[in-house]
Amino acid sequence: GNAFDDARVEAVLAKIAAKARADGVVLIVFVHGWKHNASEDDPNVLSFKDSLETMTGVLGSSFAGTALGSRRLVGVYVGWRGASIELPLLKELTFWDRKAVAEELGSGGVTRLLLDLDRITAGEARNVMVVVGHSFGGAIVVRALSDLITERVTNRADDERARVFADGVLVLNPAIEANQALPFVEAALQRPYARDQLPLFISISSDADAATHYAFPAGQTIGLATWRQADLQRSYYHDRRAPEQPLPLRERHLDATTAGNFAPFLTHRLHADGEGDALRFTLDTCEAAGERCRPMGWTTLSGQPTIGPLPAHYPLYFIKTDKSVMTDHNDIFNQKVRSFVFTVIDDVVRRALAGGVKAARGEGEPPLIASPERFAARMNALWSQMGSGAR
Repeated sequence: GNAFDDARVEAVLAKIAAKARADGVVLIVFVHGWKHNASEDDPNVLSFKDSLETMTGVLGSSFAGTALGSRRLVGVYVGWRGASIELPLLKELTFWDRKAVAEELGSGGVTRLLLDLDRITAGEARNVMVVVGHSFGGAIVVRALSDLITERVTNRADDERARVFADGVLVLNPAIEANQALPFVEAALQRPYARDQLPLFISISSDADAATHYAFPAGQTIGLATWRQADLQRSYYHDRRAPEQPLPLRERHLDATTAGNFAPFLTHRLHADGEGDALRFTLDTCEAAGERCRPMGWTTLSGQPTIGPLPAHYPLYFIKTDKSVMTDHNDIFNQKVRSFVFTVIDDVVRRALAGGVKAARGEGEPPLIASPERFAARMNALWSQMGSGAR
């Protein structure tokens, strides 16, 4: 769980710190997942570089002529041995080993790296930092920041505003069991938040992700076959159609289902209709989506299980989408997913442009994602801005 070469890490941190002090930076930290590494020819490395180039154009166009328009966009690709074996059949058997490594990384070196980057970019509105994790990289991010998010939602300011880590945390098809996210989810349910509370955590997962809907539950079921799992009594857990009847929260469901696929955590559904310039995104709350937020994949969980009632301005967003946006586990760099990620970052940058220290950045209007209609409209605008030629 430690850095291979601390001198190289320190050199990178020093370069970012220099840019942050000079003109400011927009820093995107990406933690890759299973079957990938930091090789120059790794598909994730190439796609991340391409995404940064596209984002440079989007941000440059959106904020041309502003103080942030000239900010340097910096990408940090956090590499680890997610691909330990190259043989096609044998690498499928590395699930348990790589999952254990991801959890170790999230409890070790990556935590320190993220905290160092947050320290470098904190305090000045001219600096922006967003953390993104995919698959087991999402697991690393959750393990690294779970305790911190729990602390932030518990120990809030007098106005009930919980302080965000960096400027946002986003995970894509995270391959980590819901049980690992349960502590900060439960802590976040305690009381209402300020009207302009910023999102502390955003997860987006796809129905079309067979890896987390079938392979992950199978791996977990085999790996935890000898564990004794209990039924937890939680007054907040019920079926959406019968909110007055609490249900037992079963650890076997929490352990076998990823946090992003766990139906009780879900808050929204994202869908895309049409093609090319005619494509339009819609974002609905699970209250409106109903059956579309039901359990899916290999699970015995049924009905419309949910948690709540959620406190006002709840800062955790668990979004489910489908093949119209993300066709499989690794389809995270397509232009539709980029539209989602860029919309999150675009809102963060707009708030930074408004000025003020980061501690006060949430003051004012609610975040874009708090309004499904406004968020989808901005996604549609960015989709059009990127142009069909880039798709």
